[in-house]
Amino acid sequence: MPFADVNGARIHYEMSGEGEPVILLTGFGGDINFFHSLIPSLSDGYKVIVFEHRGSGQTEYTGDVDCQTYVDDVRALLDHLDIYKVHMLGWSMGSQVAMEFAIQHQERLQSLTLVSAFKRCPARSSYMMNTMIDAGVNGTKVEYIYAMVNAFSFTEDYFDSKREKGQKVKTINTTTPERLRQQMYCLDRYDLRGRLGVIKVPTLSIHGLSDIMVEPKLGDEVASDIKGCRVYRIPDVGHVIHPSLYADEFRRFLGENSKH
Repeated sequence: MPFADVNGARIHYEMSGEGEPVILLTGFGGDINFFHSLIPSLSDGYKVIVFEHRGSGQTEYTGDVDCQTYVDDVRALLDHLDIYKVHMLGWSMGSQVAMEFAIQHQERLQSLTLVSAFKRCPARSSYMMNTMIDAGVNGTKVEYIYAMVNAFSFTEDYFDSKREKGQKVKTINTTTPERLRQQMYCLDRYDLRGRLGVIKVPTLSIHGLSDIMVEPKLGDEVASDIKGCRVYRIPDVGHVIHPSLYADEFRRFLGENSKH
């Protein structure tokens, strides 16, 4: 489990495979395991980098975090790995970071993929998540924060299937409410409205059509602001999209925009 001491933090990351580099950006509270099902097949032909943002997993840091910090961390990690140009995929909050990175460092992107993306954090979702974080800071276990996020992120069919099989819906406990509050502070302040038109790199927008955390129309708004953005919509899927549901389309998109 390597760490990169960059930008005043000790960032936990993993890298596998050989080929053109692909970096995967997790969302709110996501740890390094979020993309675990995508990495084995993707690393057959690509060098895949996944890491944990400040506020998640084993990444170590001190002090406050702002929106720019996350963008600078991505650039610093790529510099540390001697990688200049990269394919980038961001999910949810990771898509916010990815879009901001594209605006500031477009020359370093070979392609951009946005999963469950939005230009500004939806008000209802922000209300729910901030309320749960406040409860966590006041003593509620972090698992309950993730449980409420799960309720907004998966479909009724998903929960019904779990119930019929007698399975529990997994939550994670790799952070603290205080660290999640720092992530949420930034998530509430990312605002891409009126700014996406400068993005010229090949872009793919992926969204679940049953997403209630970030309604599909918000993903459509992102796609419409980026010239030539390809749209891939998945029926009966919520905010958390299992990577197997878009792996083929993503791999096809990478192939079309690779140098080899």
